[in-house]
Amino acid sequence: DAPTVTVTDAPDPGATAAIADGLGAYNESQAGYRDHRPLAVLVCDPESGATIGGLYGRTSFGCLFIERFFLPERLRRHRLGSRLLALAEAEGRRRGCTRAALFTLTFQAPGFYLKQGYDIAGRIDCDPPGATRLLMTKTLA
Repeated sequence: DAPTVTVTDAPDPGATAAIADGLGAYNESQAGYRDHRPLAVLVCDPESGATIGGLYGRTSFGCLFIERFFLPERLRRHRLGSRLLALAEAEGRRRGCTRAALFTLTFQAPGFYLKQGYDIAGRIDCDPPGATRLLMTKTLA
């Protein structure tokens, strides 16, 4: 019997774990080790303790990959974003990473990342019309 194929916008955790575990095992068989580790730098409200911003991503095979980075508007332009990024990069270095990578959109924060030493490694046109997704990388010395 052929396997069934499903398209969904709500995969259950068991399904995503099967994919992640399968890929992790394959990568380990090819590279000889597995080192995927989540990483987050969180900003919390001092009164409620609730997370109000920060970044999260992962480290794997010598690369820090930042998946999401958000700060509320009122917390921007006070060097907090630079501090969060520096903390993530320092943790990446501690874990043995020699480079960092992320995607941003032209209407998000490419200027911020350029100031932090990132370079544009690739461009992908996307929606809305006129927007471009940028792959940005940085060498972690």
